[in-house]
Amino acid sequence: MIGLDGLDLGVVEQFGAECLPNLYGVMNRGAHAGLESVQPPATLPNWTTFLTGLDPAQHGVFDFTTRCGYQVRFTAGTAREAPTVFQRLDRLGLRCACLSFPATWPPEELERGVFVSGWDAPVAFEADRSFMWPPSLYDETVERFGTPTFDDVDEFRTDAPGWIDCLPDALVRRVARKERWARWLLARQDWDLFAVYFGESDTASHYLWAHHDPKSPRRPKHISSDQRAGLLRVYQALDETVGRLIEAAGSQTEVTLLSDHGSGGSSDKVLYLNRLLAEHGLLTFKARSQRGGARLKELALRRFPPRLRERVFRIGNAWLPSRLESNVRFGAIDMENTIAFSDELNYFPGIYLNMAGREPKGTVHPDKRHETILRIRAALLEVRDPWTGRPVFRDVVRRQELFDGPYLERAPDLLLDLHLDDNYSYNLMPSASAPPGRDPWRILTDREKLGKKGRSLPGSHRSHGFMAIGGPRVRSVGRIDAHIADVTATLLARLGVSVPSSFQGRVLWEALEASDAAKALPDAVPRKSGVRGNEAAVEARLRALGYVE
Repeated sequence: MIGLDGLDLGVVEQFGAECLPNLYGVMNRGAHAGLESVQPPATLPNWTTFLTGLDPAQHGVFDFTTRCGYQVRFTAGTAREAPTVFQRLDRLGLRCACLSFPATWPPEELERGVFVSGWDAPVAFEADRSFMWPPSLYDETVERFGTPTFDDVDEFRTDAPGWIDCLPDALVRRVARKERWARWLLARQDWDLFAVYFGESDTASHYLWAHHDPKSPRRPKHISSDQRAGLLRVYQALDETVGRLIEAAGSQTEVTLLSDHGSGGSSDKVLYLNRLLAEHGLLTFKARSQRGGARLKELALRRFPPRLRERVFRIGNAWLPSRLESNVRFGAIDMENTIAFSDELNYFPGIYLNMAGREPKGTVHPDKRHETILRIRAALLEVRDPWTGRPVFRDVVRRQELFDGPYLERAPDLLLDLHLDDNYSYNLMPSASAPPGRDPWRILTDREKLGKKGRSLPGSHRSHGFMAIGGPRVRSVGRIDAHIADVTATLLARLGVSVPSSFQGRVLWEALEASDAAKALPDAVPRKSGVRGNEAAVEARLRALGYVE
């Protein structure tokens, strides 16, 4: 199983079989799909849904952070409340390897396999022994390949001369390094399930989209042929790696390729959602704007050298990053006079009601919840793009319409589905960093169009990604419809393992040959206690990465 973060079927089809022969080889021999993501198409809930087979309200991971009142803490995978399929299969006696997927720290302690945490693990620059299970795997990896590193591309310095030109080469080298390591592990034993993650397709799509797409409103005026080919080069490197890994695994191996979401272009239009709520009388800002947190965050992320940045974020048991992030999101809001607010996440647009009895300074009585939701929905569905006059919001959806499970309260009360602006995503940016004034809209300046980590980027997420499955138990059926949770259920069926009734996906029987009777699968194994004690380390790592603005 190969995870290709952000890989998009439309982009694959645009490049074609001549450029991507190995991806097309799996597609043509088996089944493929524009894989539907969990909504919204954010990284952590989707990979966690694949890894567990569960709805986000069942596994508990909606974002990098968990909100408590008007404060957030960085939790990532430590918020996960269910085991991965690797732990389930390990209990059945199967040999599994899970390598580098996001939201998997701390690694699960498999009895028969190996488990390596992803890039959001709280180890900056270089991995340590807490990153791998068993810990001896770390020692072997360092001896053979050197210490695993993460931050070989400083995404906070994108405005440095030549940064964008060097990015494709850096990503191609990273793919090659991970491939060598994965092939070494693949050859160590006869695995029942071997899964490895590559995030380079997502990074490339975020930063190189405007150079790739001639119609992008964020495209630079002058682009070299090498710059135009940057995204293709990364896709080709991944295609070649896929081919070599499949060859190393053998012709009788079942193959699954998938992404957590798709990719597309971003508009040059900025929307400040909290300013929009204020314009409709739903939110009140404090008389004196509190922009200090935003300025301090900007200083720490973009001015400090990486190692100093990490040390600063670890001070006081990682108190500083949580305080900064909370202040950037909510510090300028007068909560005592606010009905609804957003944390203005570009990849996860949502709104919270300021509920009395739930929030520290809640103003919405529970009896008024339904009425307030109708008011918000009516207000947003009337919003028009000030330049085109077209509607901005396609829908405003209650969380219970999308999710079902005991951790539903971790999701925003309302999820926002935005139209595309001539096929490009609107940019949601935090009001705390907005220019002076009250206008909820503006156009990016030319200097901003190539983006920075934690800010709007030229490439954005889409709701449908990529899946291709092939192997002895897969029929050649071409394109089918599939959801990311379906891939997990189908993977278990291909292993001859029964699918738990709690799983959200269906087995894609239309793509499978007749199978043997499935084995019984035991009940879910509870996660070990003590995971939440690691949140401070996760918080420091994620804050250092600057993933959330």
